[in-house]
Amino acid sequence: YVLKPTFTTQQIANLDKQAKLSRAYDGTTYLPGIVGLNNIKANDYANAVLQALSNVPPLRNYFLEENNYKDIQRPPGDIMFLLVQRFGELMRKLWNPRNFKAHVSPHEMLQAVVLCSKKNFQITKQGDGVDFLSWFLNALHSALGGTKKKKKSE
Repeated sequence: YVLKPTFTTQQIANLDKQAKLSRAYDGTTYLPGIVGLNNIKANDYANAVLQALSNVPPLRNYFLEENNYKDIQRPPGDIMFLLVQRFGELMRKLWNPRNFKAHVSPHEMLQAVVLCSKKNFQITKQGDGVDFLSWFLNALHSALGGTKKKKKSE
């Protein structure tokens, strides 16, 4: 459970109803969902965005339940779905009530960002949080089967 946390529908429904401190295996206390993300080099802009998104209930709840997206069919060689998988893993680690420590490494998530953004966003270079947020949400939308077509209002 510590390495690959899973959540039931009931656990997800209770996240906002009961804030409960957890004790990490190293003895520190933390509030699931409010844990630090390791700063690897210059990725603090991405950490801020990922941390903020992890506290948007509809988005968080969707990604905590891996069954919501694990069976989405993608064309062979489509790397963008890696972003979806890694974001889901990060959400589950951030909200895990049984973490080893009161902080989480976003390394796998950031590797997926570098790959999927074709190095437009990197771990070693400072980036713009607003640009990253815009790209990330659009990339997730696309990877989950969303369309790029703009809908006309009637």
